[in-house]
Amino acid sequence: MKKVLALMGIAMLLACQSENKQKIEITFQIDMSEVIMDIEDSSTIGIVGSGPLNWEITPLANEGNDIYSVTFDWPITDTVPIEYTFMHSYTSFDEGNIGEAAYRMVKPVPGKQVVPLVKWGDLPALAIGRANPSPMLKVERADTKAEEKALGTPFLGVTAQGVVESNLYSIRKTNVSTSPIKNAVEEFLASLTPELRENCTFPIDDREWRRWSNIDYYERKGVGLTDLSETQKALVFQILKESLSAKGFNKTQDIMKMEAYLARLTGETDLLGPDLYWFSFMGSPSETEPWGWQIDGHHLVINYFILGDQIVMTPTFMGSEPNFIADGANQGTRTFEHEERLGLKFYHSLNEEQRAEATLFNKKEYNYLQAGAFSDNMNVPYKGLQLSGLNDSQRQILEELVFEYIGNIKAGHAEIRMEEIRTHLNETYFSWVGDAEGAGPFYYRVHSPVVLIEFDHQKPIFLEGTIADKKHVHTVVRTPNGNDYGKDLLQQHLDDHHH
Repeated sequence: MKKVLALMGIAMLLACQSENKQKIEITFQIDMSEVIMDIEDSSTIGIVGSGPLNWEITPLANEGNDIYSVTFDWPITDTVPIEYTFMHSYTSFDEGNIGEAAYRMVKPVPGKQVVPLVKWGDLPALAIGRANPSPMLKVERADTKAEEKALGTPFLGVTAQGVVESNLYSIRKTNVSTSPIKNAVEEFLASLTPELRENCTFPIDDREWRRWSNIDYYERKGVGLTDLSETQKALVFQILKESLSAKGFNKTQDIMKMEAYLARLTGETDLLGPDLYWFSFMGSPSETEPWGWQIDGHHLVINYFILGDQIVMTPTFMGSEPNFIADGANQGTRTFEHEERLGLKFYHSLNEEQRAEATLFNKKEYNYLQAGAFSDNMNVPYKGLQLSGLNDSQRQILEELVFEYIGNIKAGHAEIRMEEIRTHLNETYFSWVGDAEGAGPFYYRVHSPVVLIEFDHQKPIFLEGTIADKKHVHTVVRTPNGNDYGKDLLQQHLDDHHH
């Protein structure tokens, strides 16, 4: 049996070498009580990087009561940046799959410095300033204890304070037809063999909705593009064309082109490629009953719920690494150019006082996306600048920015969604992580009771680099307070019809 390394590690980087040879003793502690039962061999719990520039794995000692710690010396400097780097999931030493959880500055003083005791998964609370780096990935692989735990947790929705704000959504007529989507799905499903159809259809309230991931090697259910004939592929892409605007459809195709390019750059053709996407269908296509579809794969996830002529298209996750195809097939393709430009444009439209309020941290080295996969119940507090005081010009730029995301859906439905977002403009917040000029990587968030939009320049995964880079982008759109996957509307429908 391979040894299992708990998701743990600290990477210590020396900020500036001091002539003072005196050392500080630093003790790191973590409470493992919540997860210790899931670890096969507790003796393998360790950290990465204890002591100056030491990148070896060092075991943590059990102090009792499932408190693990390590103490090491560190040269006295003005400040010591500490990156708490945790494994993404239980993994063997030789796999070494390390990601980040939090960052803080320690100002050491002679004597002993104890890093405050933290609980498993709580490290983002230690983030420097007002900006919390991305939480640890809760689920890395399918059909694991971690996935079962995540899916077994009742759905609440993304909230700002851990409590759902009620009476935000209602069932109503929009008079924007969804029949073309229904017809496209029915035609595609009719083209499948009984076995493939069974593999990709689920009940409307199935937890398959929540079972999506950006991880390339996550094992997905449904019907994959590789399972389909060219005729069937054309039919499934027709679903995207009927469901999305031309702009939205083109974005999905550009992401797939970028996956083909990344596969060529890396040679990882088993994990990356334009055909490694899966479709699932929840409920039965209907003019009156709730149903929907999902596409799931690396850097592209869309959840599409339909009830009558209402649509909820969240969670939507789109990303890209790199963001430009320099040569070969599809040369010149660029992704997320407008999302990047408009976010920066809005930030620069703010006056000095507004920018100061919006800026959570003026340096962007880490990942900051909060509401990715398996974060359906994420608590994302309102932070940054409240947008109730915008002038007309700023408001126009904000709407242009928001529409870049919302406009991925068909025009009539996009305008309905925009009106919902406008209604809560005075309760909307904008936050920013990065330098003021935007020359380097940055993160921004637009957050209100009814929408959460995140844009994040991420650390490279497949390409070279160790800090956040503009060539790797993740975006997510959520419908907070319980209506991701249309769940609020679904529950209202079930209550009204006593299913």
